[in-house]
Amino acid sequence: MESDTISIHAGLVVPLSWTRDAMNKGFSHKELLSIGGLAALATVLCICAHWEPRFPGDLRLTLLIQSVDSETLDSIMEWVSRLTGGWRAPVLIIAGSLATWRCLGKLEAVLVLMTGLSSPIYSSLKLVVNRPRPTPDLVRVFQAEPGNSFPSGHAFLAIVFWGFLAYFASTRLQRRSLRVVTLSGLLMIILLIGASRVYLGAHWPSDVLGGYVVGAVLLTALVWLDRKWKPRLESGSPENDSNNPDSQPS
Repeated sequence: MESDTISIHAGLVVPLSWTRDAMNKGFSHKELLSIGGLAALATVLCICAHWEPRFPGDLRLTLLIQSVDSETLDSIMEWVSRLTGGWRAPVLIIAGSLATWRCLGKLEAVLVLMTGLSSPIYSSLKLVVNRPRPTPDLVRVFQAEPGNSFPSGHAFLAIVFWGFLAYFASTRLQRRSLRVVTLSGLLMIILLIGASRVYLGAHWPSDVLGGYVVGAVLLTALVWLDRKWKPRLESGSPENDSNNPDSQPS
């Protein structure tokens, strides 16, 4: 009789049979249509941002966000913005990969490392779109930053890195309470990073939206890789062969 083996990694309790059953080999037709629509939206946003220095509503929404002014909020937004900026981004990705390796395994750790592809992708898009950043004559700019504005690199990396961790939490965590708390925390980080970029005057809201949408396309690619690779590795592992009655010699 097959036993319900439980794997415990740094506090994660995941039934192996549940993990195998939960992982699909790819996307359904509806999911593929949704991904195609997401990619089309990302393309439209990039084209429009190339021709428009800001979208309708960008200025009004930025001024509304910046109207909530306090020294405490300034410090919070600056700290949140630093989470995925500069040298901290690769350090964050490496640390996240090591933690994922310990908690889930090598495949998941490699996929987390691949979120580092965000940097060359959004840097290239910034050059192609060539949209200027908000200027002090229109909004409050806390610190002038180099480079172009669209898409927001912070928002791009936030949706890819933290979003990918959220995907792992939703598919690997069995305890509902732990899953809800983890997903809520990760969603809060993603939203705060985007809001901080607008609050600090580094990006227009449409830059942040573009970062989220374009980053979501890369995120879906990583999810696809996980759904493709995970079942193959599990089915080909020696442990699975030894536990499979059909693999035993007659």
